[in-house]
Amino acid sequence: MDNRTMLIILAFASVAALGYFASTFFISEDKLRERLERQKLDSAPSSGKPQANVSPFLKTLGDMASRPFMPNTREKQSALRRELGRAGIYSPSAIRAVQGAKVILLSAGVMGGYLVGLFLGSILFGFALGGLIGYMAPMIWLRLRIRSNQKQLEFALADAMDLMVVCVEAGLTVDAAMQRVGEELSLVHPGLSREFGITHMETRVGLARQDALRNLGHRTGNQSLTSLAAMLNQADRFGTSIAQALRVHAESLRIARQHKAEEMAAKSTVKMSFPLVLFIFPATFIVALGPVIIRMMNSEFMK
Repeated sequence: MDNRTMLIILAFASVAALGYFASTFFISEDKLRERLERQKLDSAPSSGKPQANVSPFLKTLGDMASRPFMPNTREKQSALRRELGRAGIYSPSAIRAVQGAKVILLSAGVMGGYLVGLFLGSILFGFALGGLIGYMAPMIWLRLRIRSNQKQLEFALADAMDLMVVCVEAGLTVDAAMQRVGEELSLVHPGLSREFGITHMETRVGLARQDALRNLGHRTGNQSLTSLAAMLNQADRFGTSIAQALRVHAESLRIARQHKAEEMAAKSTVKMSFPLVLFIFPATFIVALGPVIIRMMNSEFMK
């Protein structure tokens, strides 16, 4: 077995181990049926069996790989933790996982770039491209996760407002209403349920309601939740009806969603023009004018 074959085998093994590492640490989007089964298992009596968790080897590997890229200052750690919070990730080991993924993907990208460079004839270009892609992949994944989490929060907030109106009109306080709504939406909208649960726990440990609501907007970075927190603080400060304010805010959210949908529908015509001109029109012209052009070229006039 020559050196190139051994290098290819090692590269495939590292990519397989990397895929298992990424699926273990980063795949957290559960289906509704899986969440229902998990809740059913959690409500059942414990059988004493240990739950499946990340293997200690992968945890040790991630911790060791994250040490060269761990932020040294508190400001850099706070910035990364803020980005993870906007993505809905609050695990204490999330920073080490992201930084460890940078190192592991950087190594895998360099090895993959070397193999690509061998086939393309430019090893230096393969090294640079593979290392850059491997190093930037965790941050690109984090940006996509933030965008997905923000969309989920926007989609769930209108339904949560309706439930909060019902709870407040039934006599519950704002804190109790947020707790109840979070419990009811835990299966359908787990992201918003988690945020409401964190806000309720902050009020239970002694934090003022205004500060807890303000933290809700800062933690998620969502404009709708920030406006909701400001609206509840103003209604509490000036003594206005919470139920009426929530109803008006829910109606404004629905109107904003409707306007956004109309905007996307209006943009669709412009977006469809590019594939229409590049792909559909040439195929139509070929089908319609192709036989005519062939017949004209075979005619006596062209000869």
